[in-house]
Amino acid sequence: MKPPDYQRVLHLGNPASTATLLSVAARHTGRSWKVLPLATTPHIHMVDPVLQRIARAARGAIWEAQFAAHKITRPKIHLHSAMATPHVGWALGDYALHLHGTDIRTRLYEESYHQRIVDAVTHARVVFYSTPDLAQHALPIRKDAILAPVPVTMKRTRAKNPLGSGRTYVFFTSRWEDVKGGYTQLEAARALRSLLPAHVELIGLDWGPLAAEAWQVGIQLVPKQPYPSFRALVRDAQLCIGQTAGIMSASELDALAEGTPIVAPLNPQWYAADHPSLHNVPVLGGTNLDGRDAEGIAHLAAEHLGEPLPAAASSWLKANHSPEACLDIVLGGYRSHQW
Repeated sequence: MKPPDYQRVLHLGNPASTATLLSVAARHTGRSWKVLPLATTPHIHMVDPVLQRIARAARGAIWEAQFAAHKITRPKIHLHSAMATPHVGWALGDYALHLHGTDIRTRLYEESYHQRIVDAVTHARVVFYSTPDLAQHALPIRKDAILAPVPVTMKRTRAKNPLGSGRTYVFFTSRWEDVKGGYTQLEAARALRSLLPAHVELIGLDWGPLAAEAWQVGIQLVPKQPYPSFRALVRDAQLCIGQTAGIMSASELDALAEGTPIVAPLNPQWYAADHPSLHNVPVLGGTNLDGRDAEGIAHLAAEHLGEPLPAAASSWLKANHSPEACLDIVLGGYRSHQW
């Protein structure tokens, strides 16, 4: 039996677990893909700055040795960060590039990183981007860049809820930060608190620069959780409220995967293209809800509290955001660009 194409691919980096989900889906098709997280710089408790530099250099050397060893058996590299090229460029060869956010959305416009990002995008054989807002940044450099929507684990979690059982709450899925629409979320939380009965709690993660302000407006904060526990928080909520920055990212998709309704404003300029993942998104609000309308978000949440997720949500999610759907797009990109 002829083996499948692209049987052995090495994925460098793992934002939103995309590489892991792709590799698992690939395994089910007879492929053997490997994920190597990019090296990070840990905080090393050493007084001597020379020893600190030596320790970091040693960690980098160990990672590069791992990279080199994996590349022997998997010479095709799918890179998940345009920022990483100075560290991996010596062995990349003819690579695929996957853009996930900060690199193309932010670093592209910073003088010290601009040329690095442009070069990484330009020289890749095939370029993918994960959310529709990134098109305006990626396409001017690579008009052939491909939207590969964020994949999400479809199987519901069996983890225990860190809050315990028997509590009725609305869950804010995103970290408290301006880039996620944090200030609007704060105003929405304040308005929602006045609309809901006292026994309905407002829960969010103790994560992000605006977390203290979230606590001040009545959000009960829980520590940032391991992924299964985060999914349990989402699963047991009466309703979730997503980021107000106008896109469906992993956290909003997690809510749908767990069968929990979610209020999510979507930017109509981004959710107007031909890709099927940008239409009929099964969220409350969607393109009809302004991401700056805190009162509208609060009233919509209060109005739909306790209602079930629409029946069509599961099939939409599977068709557009399952690991298998993302794998099909990635393989199609490899083939169309003759990688």
